Amino acid sequence: MKKSKWRHIPNILTILRLLAVPLMAVWMISGKWTESLILFLLAEFTDILDGYIARRYNFISNFGKLADPLADKLIQLTALFLLAHGGRLSYWFFYILCGKELAMIIGSMFFLKKEIVVSSNWVGKAAAFVLFVGIVSAFINSPFSESLLWIGIIISLAAAVVYLKGYLKQIKSKAN
Repeated sequence: MKKSKWRHIPNILTILRLLAVPLMAVWMISGKWTESLILFLLAEFTDILDGYIARRYNFISNFGKLADPLADKLIQLTALFLLAHGGRLSYWFFYILCGKELAMIIGSMFFLKKEIVVSSNWVGKAAAFVLFVGIVSAFINSPFSESLLWIGIIISLAAAVVYLKGYLKQIKSKAN
């Protein structure tokens, strides 16, 4: 069976998102907030697009499974750190989300060794959306950005609990 020449599009979009991170960082450090926001929005759009294409046409790859979430977290954490550096947010948002992501990575590696994988769920998607809105609002200096980010962090931590429950449920079912 001949593979589609289009199967690499999701991975190409993910690579473009990874390449956008340092460019966005340079622009943010240079005070080019509008350009940085546009790049951040484009990067988030490519995340939605590559996920849709990969699932719709079954172009899911091992590279994409690893690189896609990495690109998402790098662009979000870079934005949060540099928004704090630019005085638009408290550094706490970066520190809390960095700690949560580090815990998720360590936990995922532990469970992956046991051949347990839990797919994303609506709580995680809701957290990502609220964090996205909070980051965009910080780019435009909205007075609501910190409130939105606190809500996003609470939902994100709830998502981590949901993922942990999913992992533990799989461990219990494997033991039986």
